[in-house]
Amino acid sequence: MQKTLIVHSGTFKTGSTAIQTFLARASREGKLPPEVAYPTIGRGEHSIQHQNLYSQLLGEVLFSPALGTWEQLVESIASGSAETTVISCEAFSMLKPEHIKTIGEYARQAGAKVRWVHYVRDQATFYNAFYVERLMVMRPEHAELVDLPFEDFREWSPLDMSFLRYGEFADTITDAIPGVDLRLRPFIRKELRHGNAVADFLETCELPIQGEGAGTSNVGSGWRTVETARHFAPIVAAAPMRGRLRGADSWKATRLRWIQIIRGDYVTLTTRLGWNNSSAVYMTPEFRRQLLDEYRDDNLTIGKLGGFSFTDMIEQSSFPDYNIGDYSTIPGDEVMQVMKLVMQGLHTIPEEIQEEVEAGRARRREAATPRRRSLRSILRR
Repeated sequence: MQKTLIVHSGTFKTGSTAIQTFLARASREGKLPPEVAYPTIGRGEHSIQHQNLYSQLLGEVLFSPALGTWEQLVESIASGSAETTVISCEAFSMLKPEHIKTIGEYARQAGAKVRWVHYVRDQATFYNAFYVERLMVMRPEHAELVDLPFEDFREWSPLDMSFLRYGEFADTITDAIPGVDLRLRPFIRKELRHGNAVADFLETCELPIQGEGAGTSNVGSGWRTVETARHFAPIVAAAPMRGRLRGADSWKATRLRWIQIIRGDYVTLTTRLGWNNSSAVYMTPEFRRQLLDEYRDDNLTIGKLGGFSFTDMIEQSSFPDYNIGDYSTIPGDEVMQVMKLVMQGLHTIPEEIQEEVEAGRARRREAATPRRRSLRSILRR
């Protein structure tokens, strides 16, 4: 039986969270058909995307063997009954040729062909959305960067934004994996099948699953929410979280999941306060035109490879007006509610994070026990 490994590489801000949430929930609840697998290998039980597989390819410190490896995935595909295995991580869109080639080799070892699904989004709308997300992440390592200008984001972005050259990335995939089944799709709402990212993905992948109406988009972050997150970044960086995470398999990865929980509660509160009625727009018409001109040739390449007029789609679309207001106009009592929520979240370890830390400590103790016994036997002799 010819098996298939579907690699979904995003890109970022193209409905990936909705797709991953749908697949992870369906897998957890036993609602995937037996011929389809969305494995926990490479993402663990508490994550929806296969970030650990990305970290392993790059040799990152965030890589945790306990969350599953490529070698385990290969064994699972080769020995399992599922015809199709889906892995998904937006960070795959930043892989270099050598990493993509490695994925192709792993698939060959598993006896699977590769179907690579990649969504592309207008660079200007992406640029604005990704800038907002970078501020919202409140990642401690990037706290000193958040006050630099919007127009310079590509230079200070913690991620290499060369992945915005979608045509170059598509060419890299086809060169690195001979015979790859590359499927490109425009992330433009009116172009999505059934107007839904999940349904579009399932049909693009040819998966026998119904996805109409599944998966809702993330709540857009209004400028008040985003600018307050900008103020929180250095506070999060200074919070004493590391000491509470001693013993975790990867304290940095666990800390990021802790911050993610805080951020979820934060957005829920700011939405209730009415801060997210309209999404933050930092993009000016002048800068949008600059980006359109800069990426036009690459977008023409995507149109040829994907079989759709991507450049025309972008140039004929509209963009909302710049709407960033004066931060001093935010009512003080609302800011205090948000501040109290975040500060409590930083100093109260969530139950699921505590469980993860304790499990890591238990694994370390178990691994250390044979060494202690061996040392005692040597001393006795």
